[in-house]
Amino acid sequence: MPGPRVYSLDEVNELVPRLAEVFARVDEIKEALRVLHIRLNALELIWGRALRESTNPDHGEFTSYVTEMKTLEDEVEKLTQGIAKLSGQVKSVDPPLVDFYGVRDGHLVLWCWTRGEERIEHWHHVDTGFASRQHV
Repeated sequence: MPGPRVYSLDEVNELVPRLAEVFARVDEIKEALRVLHIRLNALELIWGRALRESTNPDHGEFTSYVTEMKTLEDEVEKLTQGIAKLSGQVKSVDPPLVDFYGVRDGHLVLWCWTRGEERIEHWHHVDTGFASRQHV
């Protein structure tokens, strides 16, 4: 089984617009999840454990919110797995942070992208992280 893909700087820069699109969708999902969480909390404050009983008048609303949250969480997982299929390592979704393998001066490195960067502007050694990023 082959290992992860190793990108040239030009190749990985071609992926940046796609990363921005993915994380724009993740942001939309996070906002929807935030609203659902507030609604669930309100119902739980009103009803407590009784909310989980099928006879509760708000039980249907509760289960609908829980189902919608699960669907949205699954979509975030699918989006991040799409990046993983490109050999990207999603280090964080908040803030978005993705690493891709590359080679710099004959050494294996990680090209490092975060929101707001229109191209790969940083890299770091494979045994270090974000705090050790260096300019390309």
